[in-house]
Amino acid sequence: MTEQTYTVIGTAKNPQGVIKVRWTNDLITHYKRVNRKGCTDINFFNLPQPMTKLDSINWVLSNKELNEEQQEIFYIKKAEKTRQNRLMKTKLVKEGII
Repeated sequence: MTEQTYTVIGTAKNPQGVIKVRWTNDLITHYKRVNRKGCTDINFFNLPQPMTKLDSINWVLSNKELNEEQQEIFYIKKAEKTRQNRLMKTKLVKEGII
């Protein structure tokens, strides 16, 4: 079970006003894409090395100053990713893969 890694993590507010966590390996292209789609409050961080989604969330929470809204969305996303990882591990154990 290998997870994809990313070099950039951040947030952007979509045109409906919803803040989303976003990951990419190409900062410039991704920034242009979300900006073109009407996103605002775009805030990306370069990671010190390629990281999984969960690891990158933990890094941001430990190393960057975030406003209250950003902190909340990162904690929610962390809970989602933690649950997904736990369910995947449980499934792999049941199938005898690990």
